[in-house]
Amino acid sequence: MTNMTMHEFFKQFGIKINDSKIFDIAVTHNSYANENKINETYQRLEFLGDAVLQMYVSKFLYLNFTKANEGKLTKTRSDVVRQETLSEVAKMINLGPIIRLGEGEIKSKGYEKPSILSDVYEAVTAAIYLDQTEEVLIEWIKATILKYLDKNDYKELNHDFKSELQEIIQAEVRSDLEYKVESQIHIEKENKIKYTVSVNLDGKKYGVGKGYSKQEASQNAAKDCLNKLKKPTKVN
Repeated sequence: MTNMTMHEFFKQFGIKINDSKIFDIAVTHNSYANENKINETYQRLEFLGDAVLQMYVSKFLYLNFTKANEGKLTKTRSDVVRQETLSEVAKMINLGPIIRLGEGEIKSKGYEKPSILSDVYEAVTAAIYLDQTEEVLIEWIKATILKYLDKNDYKELNHDFKSELQEIIQAEVRSDLEYKVESQIHIEKENKIKYTVSVNLDGKKYGVGKGYSKQEASQNAAKDCLNKLKKPTKVN
């Protein structure tokens, strides 16, 4: 734990707080509120922050991954804004020490718990959204969650595996590259159809992929095929 104040924490991101109260609320856990008889906690701001992140992450993915289809974008956004990812972002920026926790939560290291870290990151994002200009909010998102994206491998969203496979097949003068829909299952809970597609070379199945569209499943099948084709052949 550090002794950095909330103002000092946000100053490193170029944020000069206007309304301290809203940032105090954003970092207040209900355990602290109960012990100090405070009415407001970060929960309402967390609700708003979730929507703000959904919007800006969606915009970033849409503009930067132009070859990814709707199903791929939706899955990636879900991966990016889920608790596990947001808590990693919060750890990366050392958000834990400025969270206001009750004595019990401090003893149990609540400032390291993924559920608390992710919630506070969302709440803080909402506070910035309400207190600062959009430019400042965008810089915060760039310096936190989008920086996390840069550190991790999301590049394959823009990769066209089908085209790469086609080029390899043409170079090897092979023929009979064929994609077949093996199955399509209606997922009632999500009201979506999940496709399973196989890619076949010279009459043999070389790869299988799944997805919420034929295109996504075909891309995954091509990726699976490429991985198998690129594996070195064992020499006895």
